[in-house]
Amino acid sequence: FSEVARIVKRINKGGNVHQHLDLIAGLPYEDMESFQNSFDEVYRLHPEQLQLGFLKVLKGSYMEELKGAYGLVYKNKPPYEVLYTKWLTYDDVLVLKMVEEMVEVYYNSGQFAYTLRHLEKDFASPFQLYLELGRYYEEQKLHLVSHTRVARYEILLTFIKELQTGREEFYRELLTLDLYLRENAKNRPEFAGEYTVSKEFLNEFYEEEAEQHQYLKGYEQYDKRQLRKMTHIERFQYDVLGDGAEKETRILFDYENRSKLTHQASVFRL
Repeated sequence: FSEVARIVKRINKGGNVHQHLDLIAGLPYEDMESFQNSFDEVYRLHPEQLQLGFLKVLKGSYMEELKGAYGLVYKNKPPYEVLYTKWLTYDDVLVLKMVEEMVEVYYNSGQFAYTLRHLEKDFASPFQLYLELGRYYEEQKLHLVSHTRVARYEILLTFIKELQTGREEFYRELLTLDLYLRENAKNRPEFAGEYTVSKEFLNEFYEEEAEQHQYLKGYEQYDKRQLRKMTHIERFQYDVLGDGAEKETRILFDYENRSKLTHQASVFRL
């Protein structure tokens, strides 16, 4: 694994390759504890996608020949996924299914990148974060309902508030950052709070930008009103970007120039 980790980190440094790392649950000799350790090791490499899959015991395969020795019980219809083994109970598999769903919604969507990087530090391990989040969904019966994208932000903020970390406002700003990194939302969601950038600042900035184009490259054909509609400026009290700048800052989101790797908008401190 150390060699795999070295290569993954080397590729990450380039910032131009979308990496998917896969984990398979239900392999022989792997129990819940060892799988959690594997999950945490792979997660900390921060690939763009972390796929949590389950062992499939295909007819005629060598794994099927050893199903008795391994205590493999699996679905008799496609996709022939494992239900339990000598080392992993059926309840364990259900827990991992729950974790898989949370990873898919919150990590693999790429919509909560800054929030998750901080939130994982409030738990004993990354696996515990998604485990507790999954349990919260089930306790609140949220797993039985289809949710909008904005609702996922609201749910995560409510979950964070119940943790009582004392940093709820910081996390609210992180979620607001994550939202506007992906979308120029015209209808401001309730969780983001009141919009605090003054009209005077906006008028002055876009008037100057329409003449000088100090930040927005490639927008030369647009006037100040169009620039304002095509971009977004948000005021933050905290250092949400984590680059050591002053706490209170305004951030400009440029949606025409996005990261090809993450699809996040380019940002500029104002």
